[in-house]
Amino acid sequence: MTSTHEQPIPSPTYFMWRLFTYRPLPQVLSGLCWVFFHSWPLFPGLLAKAFFDLLEGRTTAQLNLQTIVVLVLVLALVRIGFVYADIWVGSATGFRIRMVLQRNMVARILERPGAKALPGSVGEAISTLRDDTEMMWGAGWAFDLLGFLIFAGGGIAILLTVNVRVTLLVFIPIVAVIGLAHVVRTRLQQLRTQSRAATARVTGSIGEIFGAVQAIQVAGAEAQVIAHLRQLNQARQQAVLRDQLLQLGLGAVFANTANLGAGLTLLVAASAMHAGHFTVGDFALFSTYLMQVAGMTGFLGYLVTTYQQMKVAFLRAVALLQGASPLRLVEHQPVYVREPLPELPPLIKQAGDHLEVLQVEGLTLRHPTSGRGIMDISLTLKRGSFTVITGRIGSGKTMLLRTLLGLLTPQAGAIYWNGRKLADPAAFLVPPRVAYTPQSPMLLSGTLRENILLGLPATEEQVQTALHNAVLELDLANFPNQLETVIGARGMRLSGGQIQRTAAARMFVRGGPQGADLLVFDDLSSALDVETEQLLWQRVFALEATCLVVSHRRTVLERADQILVLEDGRLTAQGSLDMVLEQSAEMRRLYAGEVID
Repeated sequence: MTSTHEQPIPSPTYFMWRLFTYRPLPQVLSGLCWVFFHSWPLFPGLLAKAFFDLLEGRTTAQLNLQTIVVLVLVLALVRIGFVYADIWVGSATGFRIRMVLQRNMVARILERPGAKALPGSVGEAISTLRDDTEMMWGAGWAFDLLGFLIFAGGGIAILLTVNVRVTLLVFIPIVAVIGLAHVVRTRLQQLRTQSRAATARVTGSIGEIFGAVQAIQVAGAEAQVIAHLRQLNQARQQAVLRDQLLQLGLGAVFANTANLGAGLTLLVAASAMHAGHFTVGDFALFSTYLMQVAGMTGFLGYLVTTYQQMKVAFLRAVALLQGASPLRLVEHQPVYVREPLPELPPLIKQAGDHLEVLQVEGLTLRHPTSGRGIMDISLTLKRGSFTVITGRIGSGKTMLLRTLLGLLTPQAGAIYWNGRKLADPAAFLVPPRVAYTPQSPMLLSGTLRENILLGLPATEEQVQTALHNAVLELDLANFPNQLETVIGARGMRLSGGQIQRTAAARMFVRGGPQGADLLVFDDLSSALDVETEQLLWQRVFALEATCLVVSHRRTVLERADQILVLEDGRLTAQGSLDMVLEQSAEMRRLYAGEVID
């Protein structure tokens, strides 16, 4: 397999082997069930030959009609038993293996900086996590192939003992069909890639539409959005149709090999049957095996098709790992199906985690196309200080915060925590050292408690303290089920101010019992009324924590120990309120409310 990925990507066979070793015993049991299932048709052919030979009085075996009927019924019941055994063992194993694949991909996504968590759209990621993982579990593929080889080898050996010439001639079409499947394998891979990509575009577009319903309605763009979605869906329909047509076309060719083989059997064996060298039982044996071989040949074609589609699935999954070793995709990790979920470890700060001074030197990040961004930003945050970043829309305030926290990867600059340079700010500047509330916080469909804790172990006292600091206690009293109130997708049952304060409570509780050493707010109070805003900032000031805040509110600016004024991504003024008002005309306009932040 090849890719633009820097590291070589193993073949699907290697990935399948690694997945097989995750839970080998259940997969062996499941595989043996399918080996028997696919090799089972050897027995009906022999019983068919014995039946017709018995009718002609040619049988030499100690078989009678009743024995043959009993054997047919017993073998059928045994085959059904193996199918149910596989469903019982194989389904649970397959579910766990798909969970491992999804777990490993999601773990890598969560490691990435926020702006680069996904290499493409959300729709493409969902398609890979949902659809491609269905294709990637291929341990049964090897057992299916083994069952086919046992049946094909045993069947050919039996037929050769009956008539060598007829056997060789009737298998020529089957060899041709296998060759055809080999020829079209590249085309199969191309069509599957196009089909998956088109499906991902539709999925992503639907997700974006649901997330922007209000904006679409305000702009009156419903017709244009529906037309765009229809265009994407038509492209998807065409891609899926081409993929399915090739698969169905090959399936039709595979399925009709039986008819061709049966015709050749009649033509070649006619004279031998007339002479009595080829019995009706022999013909029944050939016909039975030909029908089964045709079905197995069709199944072999399916396996070839599946293998090519697995290549596409693994390539898409590796792309989602974004630079990590492809082997991470199939790492053996615990998954929890019936077992209780493990509790998250408590947030405990080490001795060196307590912030004394945070220094930023020469932080730079420019967009490669527009050239906009932040340029050569340097600042210092001392323990207990309150720093405000201000500037008009597009000046780079949010980008500065996200770059400092490692959510964006800077092109230049360094960050020092207590004089120690951080090699990976994204991994270090996290709770319980640093807590962050973004400008547009994301809430999930669940209860208020679940959205605040997100699985974090915390005492009831810590939760209540976080609610108090976020000025949520009065709102909570009006909720029907208090903290157990379900807030709906994206917090749709909450107001904009309640969403912001819920996110703030989530931030406060992540500092642990002692609180985070650095609190980072991105325009926290933009959706609050004046009274609630003043109360919120009073409680934040009372925490005496080190704060880095994006705001243009006078209440916040007048409380700041230092203010950073950004203009077009550059730091143009820095100091106390009086200093920056004296230094910066832009700051005077902002403070007077002449420009909109």
